[in-house]
Amino acid sequence: MTADGGIARCGGCGSALASVVTRYCSNACRQRAYRRRVVGSARLSTFVGRDHDLAEGRRILRGARLLTVTGPPGAGKSRLAQEIAGRGAMVVDLCDPGALARVDLSRVGELLVLDNCDRVLETLGPAVMDLLARHPHLRIITTSREPWRLSGEVTYRLSGLSLPDEGMTGSPDECLRADAVRLLVDRAVAADRTFTLNRENVADVAAICVLLDGLPLALELAAQLLRALPVAEARRRVAEEPAVLGQGWRTADFRHRSWTAALRWSYDGLTEAERVIFRRVSLLPGTFSIEAVQVACPDLAAEAPLRLVGLEAKSLITARPTGFTVPNSVRGFGRREAIEAGEREDVLERLAAWLGDLSRWRVDRPEDLERLCAERDTVRTLLDWLAPTSDERRLSLAWALGVIDSATGGDPVEALSAVERALPVAGRYRAEAYEAALLLACWNGHGERALRLAAEGVRVAAGVPLARLRVLAGLAQEMYGDRAAVPSDLLAALEIARRHDDVRLVAVCRGHLARHLLQHGRPDAARTLLAKSLPVLRAAAPSPDMCAALVTAGALSLDRDDVDRASTYFTEILAVPYRPGVCDAVVGLALCAVRTRNFERALTLIAAAAGRHSSALLLFPSWRDQLDPAHAIATGALSKSQAATAVTTGRQLTHEQLVRYAREGCSTARRHGDDVLTPREWEVIHLVMDGLTNFQIAHRMFLSVRTVETHIRNIRTVLDLRSRAHMAAWAARRSQRAA
Repeated sequence: MTADGGIARCGGCGSALASVVTRYCSNACRQRAYRRRVVGSARLSTFVGRDHDLAEGRRILRGARLLTVTGPPGAGKSRLAQEIAGRGAMVVDLCDPGALARVDLSRVGELLVLDNCDRVLETLGPAVMDLLARHPHLRIITTSREPWRLSGEVTYRLSGLSLPDEGMTGSPDECLRADAVRLLVDRAVAADRTFTLNRENVADVAAICVLLDGLPLALELAAQLLRALPVAEARRRVAEEPAVLGQGWRTADFRHRSWTAALRWSYDGLTEAERVIFRRVSLLPGTFSIEAVQVACPDLAAEAPLRLVGLEAKSLITARPTGFTVPNSVRGFGRREAIEAGEREDVLERLAAWLGDLSRWRVDRPEDLERLCAERDTVRTLLDWLAPTSDERRLSLAWALGVIDSATGGDPVEALSAVERALPVAGRYRAEAYEAALLLACWNGHGERALRLAAEGVRVAAGVPLARLRVLAGLAQEMYGDRAAVPSDLLAALEIARRHDDVRLVAVCRGHLARHLLQHGRPDAARTLLAKSLPVLRAAAPSPDMCAALVTAGALSLDRDDVDRASTYFTEILAVPYRPGVCDAVVGLALCAVRTRNFERALTLIAAAAGRHSSALLLFPSWRDQLDPAHAIATGALSKSQAATAVTTGRQLTHEQLVRYAREGCSTARRHGDDVLTPREWEVIHLVMDGLTNFQIAHRMFLSVRTVETHIRNIRTVLDLRSRAHMAAWAARRSQRAA
């Protein structure tokens, strides 16, 4: 009993105590009471960034009575909720489910914060609704890794702090504009007063922020790591295993003392089916499809889509336009759980059997090509997994990687090296692997490797694969070797294709023969072959062969000075999802622009092509001879400032901007934002004006953060703006003028 006759109660959980001398019934209650005092009095650490989140949370709370702040582990949900509520608000930690029943509502006022609601969403939902019904003026802020899904609830999804743009990583001042970097540096300095961000460590600091997805808890734990390790070493360790982040505050809740503990709390709250799927998808890098998940989890294939939605709601995976991904900061934990469960080998084995079965993939059909391209990251992982073995599936996976990167314009050096490492393996798909390697080498400027691969591939192939390799061997000779050897390769391929009644391959051979005939002064014969070839190639999946035939058709039209028809052929290439063909089309359109005296456009296109590899300049030597005079004519026809602007524009256009510019025929890209910005880029600008971070924009638009960063970089380049603030100011001025 207390002096006034009351019952002595624990200062942490409120339960009755036997003696007034004892203030807490357990160590956990001491920590709980400590945290409550801190929340109710002073913030002991600085609150970095989140200006927009704070303002948006307060705005929502003015019109809603139940606000739930959700987000992944370590996103700072509790801290943001407390900042929104302000000082003096009562905070109830629902890690103790009985805490809500002990709340003295007469002391709450009009605002209550319910923290850590993850484990009580099902059991306390009715109690929360009852509180709101009985107290009309009460507003509640809750934090959870997923919503309550209650009537009247407004959910605010929190993500990581803003990350540095790619261009920031060389400048400490630029890099500090990113909230994630500011938080990491702030906590690193607090842990070690000698720490400074400088040009030597700025790239590693930025990389740590990206690896940890800008999540505040992970960054605070990383700051403790920087106290003991050089920044480069800390980056390496974080990349290899985020479990090294384990030096949290002693007074923190047990879930926040290490990154593993934070993730363990979420993982333990999953259903068994969700745990299985989470473990297995953590073995997949980058983006993965629902189909890949069903292959990895055959026992849960029917319910996989629903379980993926549940994992996304719990903030453990992220939805993308083309599938799902596990965040960098979370994947290491899931992968380790999968390995401990003995699942890694079985999952990768099933995926290898699925992707390595070439009979499953008809890449001459657009839908199959699209499906295969969506699995690029998984194919790359499987090649690394099988690399120490002589498993013949390495050959089919190498073929798949070659097809994907040829279609999407992936990293040709990395892809070609990965494919070549599989070529010594014996197996039935060895010719297909050589075909993929030769295709990559030819279309990406690796002349010596192309000629060597052509000779090796022809020796190991037979049947239709031999015909395809003979076509590519002829292409390699035409681009980098002996042009006189081209007809024999192409005619041999054509004979094999006819013998096997392969209509598409016959069309491919005719398309390449048409180019050879044009080069040797027989345009009419070339036109006849193209008339037979192009309809067949257009009916199949977009391919490098189709792009090559269209370039030849455009060259034939230029030869007849039919500029409009040539422009039509070159523009058709721009609609094909085959990145290497774009530069060939750009060169052709530049020559068209000179002939129509559109000199500013011609200079822009020539400058854009100069920084990219164009196979057309190797296949059509006359084009190379025309480019320098064309450049001179265009430069002479413009003023110095016009010419300089056109060249600068061409050099700075990204791939997506170049496609848009070349397709639309716009010559004023840098002076008129309306003409060059897409509706999606306008949407990004409006969200920047609202103060959203890259993570928030990505979540709002269902994009990856990398894609948002690319959009912002494109906008700044096209409009010649130096920063996000300038973007917002430019858009505001334009809106005022429109009004």
